[in-house]
Amino acid sequence: MRITSTMTGNASLEAGMSLTGNSLVNYLNGDDSDSLVNSLGNNHHSTAKVLSKGKYEKMREAAENLEQYTESLKESGDKSIYEKARKSGDLSELYGEVEKMVSSYNSMLDKLRTDMTTMGRFYYQSLKEAVAENKDLLGFAGISIDKNGRMKLDKDKLKTADADQLESIFGADGTLSSKLNLIAGKVADSAEANLKSASSQYNAAGNSVDSLIRSYDAKR
Repeated sequence: MRITSTMTGNASLEAGMSLTGNSLVNYLNGDDSDSLVNSLGNNHHSTAKVLSKGKYEKMREAAENLEQYTESLKESGDKSIYEKARKSGDLSELYGEVEKMVSSYNSMLDKLRTDMTTMGRFYYQSLKEAVAENKDLLGFAGISIDKNGRMKLDKDKLKTADADQLESIFGADGTLSSKLNLIAGKVADSAEANLKSASSQYNAAGNSVDSLIRSYDAKR
């Protein structure tokens, strides 16, 4: 049984949705597999919500990673990563933590660079400024900053730094790790809130589509 525009018009009224042209009719009849999103009107952009969910998931992951590594680097006391390195004489774990911090910082910066929201731009600039303020110190750890604010790590130079030097750069007495940790936490919270909002709207759109299609089935 082929579905007509009259049937979709009646069903859309029952479902409380606004449809555009004959695109949904074509979709349900198998004539146009790419037109469903367009048929749902301005209030039901399902595809956009899927893309938003993906963006916020990646943003949250990048922020949580940076938060985790900076938390480790700013820890002080006998259990800190610096004290462990001094006692054991093995700095491989410390070097590894710095490398992971650099990678997670770059990842979060890249994600924020494409976020055109007011808060996204604010966090992006705040992240770059926190690093720029410590540019000279970072140089002693083999880290340079390019024109876009991204970190570039020279691993060989990093391994010439001892635990005391790295603690003075990334530890609790410095400002870098604390600032990056704070920003990362805010970004993670913001991404989580946006993710929940996008998921809620996406589910609502999906439920509306299900309701509409069920109404078609009832008429067949």
